[in-house]
This record gives sequence, C-alpha cells and structure tokens, in this order.
Amino acid sequence: MAESPRSDVIQRKPARIQLNPSLVAENSKPEQTGEVFNIWYSKWTGGENNGKIPRSHSKHRCNVELDSGYTKADKYIEDGKINRSQYFCLYFARGYCCNGKSCQYLHRVPTQNDVFPTTVDCFGREKFSDYRDDMTGIGSFEVVNKTLFVSNISTINSSTEAMIRSSFGEFGNVVNVKVLPNRNSAFVSFRLENQAQFAKEAMQCQSLEASNKSETLHIRWSKSVQSQSSLENQETKVLSIEAAKRMLDSLSQHQANKRFKTNNGEVKVNEVNNSQVLPENTGLDMETISKLGQSRKNENQPTINLIPGYSSDDDSE
Repeated sequence: MAESPRSDVIQRKPARIQLNPSLVAENSKPEQTGEVFNIWYSKWTGGENNGKIPRSHSKHRCNVELDSGYTKADKYIEDGKINRSQYFCLYFARGYCCNGKSCQYLHRVPTQNDVFPTTVDCFGREKFSDYRDDMTGIGSFEVVNKTLFVSNISTINSSTEAMIRSSFGEFGNVVNVKVLPNRNSAFVSFRLENQAQFAKEAMQCQSLEASNKSETLHIRWSKSVQSQSSLENQETKVLSIEAAKRMLDSLSQHQANKRFKTNNGEVKVNEVNNSQVLPENTGLDMETISKLGQSRKNENQPTINLIPGYSSDDDSE
C-alpha cells in the first residue's frame, strides 16, 4: 500500500500550483447541459437531464507527493492539535487548483487529526439525511461510511487488488479491498471516513494506472453500511434475546411458578430463588419473553448477523 506523505515533510514546502491560471480560459467549463453552472461541483444543474453527462477520463490528476504543501489554511492549525475548522481543497483533490500556497484550503491528505462535524464532509460541503438513489454525491450524515464502490475497471487479473491498493492508497490508509471479477468492480475500505471522502473525489473519472486513458473509473458510496445507532440497537436486541433464552431455560429447569392443585382444591405456587431464575436484567417485558418462549418451539429460527456484509445491490450499475 502506498504511504501518504508525512505531514512534517509537507509543511516544509509550499503547495504546488497544479494548473497554471493563464491556461484557464472562459470556455474551460464542461459542455452546457443545464441552466446554472455550479463552480463548487464543476457541473451544470437544472434542465432536462439535470446536469448529467457521459463520463469521460479526467484531464487532471492529483499527485500527492508533488502537489502537497502548506497553504494559507495551515497558519490556523497548531502542530499536533485537532483541526476542526480548516477544510480541504476540492480542486486540489481533483488535481487542478490554480492557487497553490495562496489557497484558503488545505493541500494535503486528511489524517486522524482532522475532525469535522458529521453534517459536512472534509471539503466543507453539507451532507444530506439520505444518500442519492445511485449512491453518488456527498453522502449522508446519519451513517459513517468508509467504503467506496469502484466500477468500470477495464481489466481484472491477479494484480488488480495490488493496483487498487496502490492507487487509492495515495489518499489514505486502505484497510480492505474486495474485487468482484464478474462485475469489473471492487469495494475499497479506508481506515478514516475523511480519507474515503477525499479518495472518492481524487479517483473519480481516473484510472488505476495514470497512463491508461481508456479506463474511466466510476466511484460511489457502498450501500453495505449501517448507522452506528442501528448497530448498537441490533447488538442490544441480540444480547437481550440471549438473556431471555437463558431465563427460560432456568424457569424450565426449576419449574418456576408452576401452579398445581392440592387435595382440597387450593392453588399453591412453588417457591423458587429468584436470584437463580433471573440471572440478569434482559431488558424485555414479560409479554415479549412469553412470546419468545412460544417461538422456541421452532428450532430453525434465523439468527441475527451482527456483521454487515456487502450488499448485492452494490453490484449493479
């Protein structure tokens, strides 16, 4: 895996100008396909096709080792301190920032010291409550998503995984790669969400090898994630069910609260040590426990999987 440049090395040199401003002409905007041109997203919006155009290979690419350096944003960050206010340059990630050291945004790869509100990404763009239907865009503030779905890989072979780790590893610490040979696609997971956000922009419409202009990657967010609260609630539910099952086993073993009639018709109740019958607080009410006891007659009940797998929906374009 390619290692990201060390921050102390980056700070010793100014950020390089990736694109000469004199080469930026008025007609450098992409072909008009909408009504309004958004310079932040570098695309047209509005109109019949809502700004969607056929994907073509990007003309620019971020070279982290050559392009990274200090900018005006770095003077607001103390060494070794958490950065909560200075965002990253979107154009730097895409490889065509004209400002260099004069840029108001950071020109480097995000690290664990860059911590931002969950409502925005590392570029300062506001997230939404849910993903787009096609899983593109900025993302959702309700989940922590560190996994990208990369499609349109031109060739899948024995070296594909290593190539993915190398190219995406320039923009963060890649912890897992799962190649889908039949789909010419792959899942790429990062250690940090901000690095996944950065890599999504940096590798969009690029290729695994910079020289391969015939390959144009399409990158989306993976669907195989759950909100942190959802995972915690699911785990709590499983633990409660397991505790309830142990309670039922104990009730059955001791014949707890079993009612029977004496010779004179009096109803008596067996005395049972509650500390043995109720070993722990299950968090479930008695009605739920009763229903659980009835459901145990069916031994083939499905189990809850706490480890979310990759969604098959991600395989489709």
